[in-house]
Amino acid sequence: MFDVSSFSARLRPALVGAATALLGLAAGCTYSHGDPAPACDTSTENITYAGVISPIFEANCRRCHGTAVYATLGGGNDFGSYATISSYPQAGLMGSIKHTVGYDPMPKDAPRISDCDIARLEAWYAKGKPQ
Repeated sequence: MFDVSSFSARLRPALVGAATALLGLAAGCTYSHGDPAPACDTSTENITYAGVISPIFEANCRRCHGTAVYATLGGGNDFGSYATISSYPQAGLMGSIKHTVGYDPMPKDAPRISDCDIARLEAWYAKGKPQ
C-alpha cells in the first residue's frame, strides 16, 4: 500500500527548495520590487522635442492641455505642439511641473512627474529647445 504521509514528508523539502529558488530569481528582477531606476544622465542624451519632450507631455499633460481640449480642460494652456510649448516661459512651466510653492502644481490630481523627466525638460531648455 502507498504511504501518503511518508511520500509527503520526502516531497516537502524539495518543494520548499524549489519555491525558495524561484523567489530568489524573482527578487533579482529590477523595478518590480522597488529597485531604483537607472541613473538619469541627461548630459549623454540627445534631448529633442520630438524624441524626448513631446512624449513627456503626451504622457503627463495633453489629456488636459492637448490642442483639442486645452480651451475647456487646460485653462487655455495649449501644450499640443513644439510651437505652443516652447512659447511658455521656462520659469512658469517648470514651476508648475516641479510643484514649486506659488505655482499651480501639474499634472493636476496626479503625482509629480519623475525627477529624470524634470531634468530632461530643464536640459532641453538649457540646450535652446531643440526640435
